[in-house]
Amino acid sequence: MKFHYGLGKVLYSICEGKDVGDTIFFIASQINHGREWILKARDLSIAIAELNMNAGKKAIDGCDHKTAHSYLRAASSFLHEGHWESHYDLSLRLSFLMASAANSCCLYCEAELILRGIFGRARCFEDQLSSYFLLSQSKCLLFFTPTVIASFVR
Repeated sequence: MKFHYGLGKVLYSICEGKDVGDTIFFIASQINHGREWILKARDLSIAIAELNMNAGKKAIDGCDHKTAHSYLRAASSFLHEGHWESHYDLSLRLSFLMASAANSCCLYCEAELILRGIFGRARCFEDQLSSYFLLSQSKCLLFFTPTVIASFVR
């Protein structure tokens, strides 16, 4: 496990900030083996969360929503408590991507929970708009009464 983490960390340091194409999946997969070491270093955990978010976004762009969901969940697991306050933009983007991937994987309840989190933490209505649109297109609406749907709007 430590070998994979070390390999991923070396590759990440070489490729950091560059568009590495599909290699991002290999780098993220390798470095994710070092979860316990990553979580000990706050700056590294944010960088690895961003790496996994970018891998998830690339998978979404390639219509591989199951893979995207996996990388996005990994990204979320590297964020520390209070990340919405300290890394608002990252938290907002990651949450929306996670909700999109969950919705595309037919994980409607998970998507709905993530969207509720966005509605509760977003700083302004403009930051919520994409999430409202996703909710309006989601099948999770089939499970809710108009009263429950209205509760999403503050």
